[in-house]
Amino acid sequence: MRRLLIASGLAAGLLTLGACATLGEPVTLSLAELEQRCEQRGGILQPTGSETGRPQTDYICREAMVGAPGLTNAARTNLNTAVDQSLRRGN
Repeated sequence: MRRLLIASGLAAGLLTLGACATLGEPVTLSLAELEQRCEQRGGILQPTGSETGRPQTDYICREAMVGAPGLTNAARTNLNTAVDQSLRRGN
């Protein structure tokens, strides 16, 4: 029983440390790099209205697959959101 409690405590501690660990520095892209990635995906870079000084926050890639057949408005919105989040992460 004592071993089980110690193992459980150790496992919980390791999970907590793992959750707090960073995966590295955040990716910072210049406006030109962000625009190039957006255009490669078929989108148009548009300002979001915020002025943080970070292009990933100040601009969003819109209308990535407008001409794709079979996509509803909700699907297009979800796709654009996913592409925007991917660009913000630097993928």
